[in-house]
Amino acid sequence: MSANWGRDLWDQYDRVSSHLDQGVDFVKRVREFVKDRAKVEAEYAKELRKLAKSYQKRKEDDTRYSHVDAFYRLVKEVDDVAGQHETVSENMVSNVSENLKKLQHDLVKEKRQHMHEGSKQTSIYHQGLANLEKARKKYEIATQDAEKAAQQFEKVSADMNQTRAQVEKSRLTCQQKSDQAEEAKGNYLVCLDQTNHLQRDHFFTKMPEVYTSFQRMEETRVDTLKQLMHQQLEVEMHVQPIIGKCRENIKAATDAVDSVKDSVTFVEDNRTGYHPPEDKQFEEYSSAAKLKTTKREPQKQNAAGPREDFSHLPPAKRKKKLQAKIKELEDLAKKETAEHTALEKMFQVYSANPSLGDKTVVQQQLGRIREKIDILNGELYKFETYLAQAEGRELPQKRGSQLAAPQQQHQQQQQAAGGSPRVQHTPVQPQPQQPQPQHPEIPVDDPDDFDKTCTVLYDFQKNNDGELSVSAGETLVVIEDDGSGWLHVRRGQDEGYIPLSYAEVNS
Repeated sequence: MSANWGRDLWDQYDRVSSHLDQGVDFVKRVREFVKDRAKVEAEYAKELRKLAKSYQKRKEDDTRYSHVDAFYRLVKEVDDVAGQHETVSENMVSNVSENLKKLQHDLVKEKRQHMHEGSKQTSIYHQGLANLEKARKKYEIATQDAEKAAQQFEKVSADMNQTRAQVEKSRLTCQQKSDQAEEAKGNYLVCLDQTNHLQRDHFFTKMPEVYTSFQRMEETRVDTLKQLMHQQLEVEMHVQPIIGKCRENIKAATDAVDSVKDSVTFVEDNRTGYHPPEDKQFEEYSSAAKLKTTKREPQKQNAAGPREDFSHLPPAKRKKKLQAKIKELEDLAKKETAEHTALEKMFQVYSANPSLGDKTVVQQQLGRIREKIDILNGELYKFETYLAQAEGRELPQKRGSQLAAPQQQHQQQQQAAGGSPRVQHTPVQPQPQQPQPQHPEIPVDDPDDFDKTCTVLYDFQKNNDGELSVSAGETLVVIEDDGSGWLHVRRGQDEGYIPLSYAEVNS
């Protein structure tokens, strides 16, 4: 199926011109749509950015919980999606909208050129028609004058009263008019032939060329619009894989939510390791029983502030701290061991080829690193000992050094392969217990006589000497609160330490 505007629309010049104007206006409308669409994408991206920023991770949020981590991963992916919508907006403005603007400008310019050519050819054709009409009228008038002169000559010739001179004059006039009519006829025939040639050239050559230009311009406009609409789609399709990846990441984050794991994490964070309180014992308050009661020296636990072995912490938290410290020391030891291995290879190269470097400098560096590793392994053994004591198992075995001096390295390569990075440990002597403070005997008084008291919130069963078993609801006298997380309290003649979190100090 094909169309030929020059053949099929030869008589619709004005309609063709109007159609082309509508086409230019339509391109302008499409461009305005793209610009508005880009604004919508930009506003949407801005709102997504604002939303993601409003829900950034807070200090109190713990991403070790899977549902918290999943939520903030989701927020991050939403922010990434906003970035892709920004890309869509930018590309629509810089590519699609600008190309539409150029198309609109080119169409206006090209239409003006073709319209000028069409107007020129139409003007030439109309001028030819005007010349033909002028020649026709001259021929018509000359013919009428010749016919009148012939009639007058016949009349004069038939009139016997006319003189010969009058007859001759009439004859000459008739002949003159007849010659003029013939000349006008000849001019008319020439002009008619020229006009017909001009008309054929106008309708079969010149104007079809103008119409063909109009048709080519219109089809180019439509094809370009098609390409630009495809380009608009491609701008969106280009970011779809990235947006799809963001959605996959969101799904992966939500799939990773594990209620059991979160529950275990909460328990590990808050488990103290203490045992539930044992059954309460009968307390004798008779005078005879009181006389037989011997005064026990209170032994303060965990009141000296943070300790190296983390014994000031509850058992479960102490184990976690010790394990983290051991992991930190092991990582440092591995780093130093890797550096030691690299320097050993350098030492061997310098030993084989002294021109490359001074091996004594490398040897000194190796000595310093071995000292660091010895210190790190000593610390490792010390904290592993603390952990073994906290877990109630046998103490770890000491290991000999596996790092030899460079001169002896070739003798120990087989022993060092696959071994632990540890070297001989500096013996760690168990730290002696700090002497427990002795408190003078405090007379029995009513709690109301003291400045500070506390109310027990939960039952607490002592686990070590120096602690005091208490029950919820009891009111105790506060002897000392040294900021260690334990309260030194007194109940009657008994005194000891209870966790600060188990009591509420009365103002």
